Amino acid sequence: MTIEEQLARLNKTIWRVMTHPDVNNQSVNLNITGLLDLLREDGYIIVVGAKEYNYSIGELRVIEKLIAWATQIAYAEDKIEMENAIYEDDADTEMYDQLVKEAKEGLLIYRKLHPDAISFFIKTDWNKITLKNCPYWLFQELLLYKTGFLTRRFEGPN
Repeated sequence: MTIEEQLARLNKTIWRVMTHPDVNNQSVNLNITGLLDLLREDGYIIVVGAKEYNYSIGELRVIEKLIAWATQIAYAEDKIEMENAIYEDDADTEMYDQLVKEAKEGLLIYRKLHPDAISFFIKTDWNKITLKNCPYWLFQELLLYKTGFLTRRFEGPN
């Protein structure tokens, strides 16, 4: 498999993970880290890019939509948890349940609207693969968790 094919596979896998209804999960994704490990075995150095490796305006528009849905899911799930804690059996979470449902559906629909995904990782040198820099920290942090570059406290590295 060529490096271009490997990167396309990696980027498509990340796209599926970042458009999954469980996008806010901060755990390492084993499918992504497995593909990164294969690249390392082939002699590539995997790095997180600085500001010289950015997403295009079109890619940023897509990322902004993903951030909006991820934020809506997190907000509504937090409200549901709060309602349940305060009102227990009398909690009325229907509105928030609907917000979560709409956002999760939006993620899956957007996945289909952009079947070619985004180039999250690019080849920047003959032996270097770089994760592009995203100006939106929420999105960048989720990517760092899912790729294994960042782990939650008390969680061992992959």
